[in-house]
Amino acid sequence: MRSHMGQHILRALTNTPESLKEQIKVGKVLPCGFCGRSGLPECAIRIKVVANGPPSLETKCIYHFVFKYKFADKGSKNTPCRNVPIRCTLCHPVLPPEPGKLSRKIIPTFIDAIWRYNMVEHVLSQHQEYSVPGHKETGAPLPAEVWESMRLTDLEQTAARIPKEHWQVGREADKENVPASGSRTRKHPGLETAASLPSKCPYTNVQPLQSSHTLLA
Repeated sequence: MRSHMGQHILRALTNTPESLKEQIKVGKVLPCGFCGRSGLPECAIRIKVVANGPPSLETKCIYHFVFKYKFADKGSKNTPCRNVPIRCTLCHPVLPPEPGKLSRKIIPTFIDAIWRYNMVEHVLSQHQEYSVPGHKETGAPLPAEVWESMRLTDLEQTAARIPKEHWQVGREADKENVPASGSRTRKHPGLETAASLPSKCPYTNVQPLQSSHTLLA
């Protein structure tokens, strides 16, 4: 479900048309990675990042389900979608300790998370001092850690059937490290901001699941 919805979200963000058979309505602003809707309080998602092991997620989206985070974050040939909730290190450069704990050991608490495919929109709206390749050329360069967290792979864009002219634009630093004959060099516009996208037909074939707090494998 997460992987399937992620492809619809990626096509919406790149303004890639879908056939009538596969159309799903995707929210225009920071769509939920589970259901694709925008602006619903229950779809807010939080993450607890720990030093060792997978993070925990917290959400009340009725379509939320358990998935293996570390595999989803890496992606694979069979499941290339990497749209997972991540920590924005511009918002949270240092993780806060868990409230009420007297131990000297710092135990992370839940913080607001951003779905990977929403990071471009998040940076453009919340961190306007930074440039974003393909969207905003003025401003300070994005820290490498932030760019890596939002960078899309060729595999996931190909799997989502995104035309190459709509592929994500890479940083100049990335292009310098790619051989001239490499396939990663991109010269075309990348993702559009969600607010500029047309709406799609509603999706009705998803069965709701009840879950709110999950430790991911």
